[in-house]
Amino acid sequence: MAPECHSLLKSVCALKGITVSEFAYEAVEKRFQEMVYSDNQVQQMMINGDYPIGSKAYALQEQLRKDLNL
Repeated sequence: MAPECHSLLKSVCALKGITVSEFAYEAVEKRFQEMVYSDNQVQQMMINGDYPIGSKAYALQEQLRKDLNL
């Protein structure tokens, strides 16, 4: 990441009272949720995964199965 982008990211996170890690996690989580519905390989990985009950991955897997009538 370019230094000026990293600086901006840190500033935005400080302004919003979150860490860079929290910001990155939210961005990755959102993108992953999009990919589960738009990318067949990611969708198959999600459907066939073994995730702990109660985890966010498990909840997403259950929602995907419901949406796909599986």
